[in-house]
Amino acid sequence: MKWAIIGLIVVLISCFIYLFFLYSGIQESRTINYQDSKEKVLSKTNVSQIETITEYNGEHQFHVISGTSKSGENKIVFIPLSKKNNELTVIEESEIITRQQIKDQWKQQCQNCELIDITPAMENNEPLWEVTYIDGSDRYIFDYLSIYDGARMQQYRLKSIFH
Repeated sequence: MKWAIIGLIVVLISCFIYLFFLYSGIQESRTINYQDSKEKVLSKTNVSQIETITEYNGEHQFHVISGTSKSGENKIVFIPLSKKNNELTVIEESEIITRQQIKDQWKQQCQNCELIDITPAMENNEPLWEVTYIDGSDRYIFDYLSIYDGARMQQYRLKSIFH
C-alpha cells in the first residue's frame, strides 16, 4: 500500500511537470513571432516605442501593435502574418474613435450586458473595433465597429446551448 501511494505521488508530480512544460511551450509558440513583428514596425514605420502587442485572428491573422512615434503620436499598427500580404497598416489614434468612446456607445445600447473586451481588429482590409460581450439573452456577441466612426460593420451572435 505504501509503494502504491508513493507511485501515485510520483505519477502526479510527473504529470504536473509535463503539463507545466506543455503550457510553457504553447505560450512561447504563441508569442515567438512577436519579436519579428516588433522589429518590422520599428524599422518600417515611425513608431519608436512599442507599448503593447496582441494577436487578432479573423479571416486573416495579424499582430496588432500599439506604440508611439518620436513626436508623441499614438499609433496602431496591423502586421499581417500571411506570407501573401506583407503590407503594414498604420493608423493614427488621433483619427479614430477611442476605445473609451466605443465602450460608452456600447453601454448606451446594451444596459443588461456584460462586456468581455474591446480590441482592434482587421476584416476585409478594414480596421475595426471588435467588441465582445454577453447580452441580456445570454448570447456571446462579436460586434465589429468602424474604428473611425463606430458604425456597425458586422455582428455575430452565438447562442449558448449549455446552461
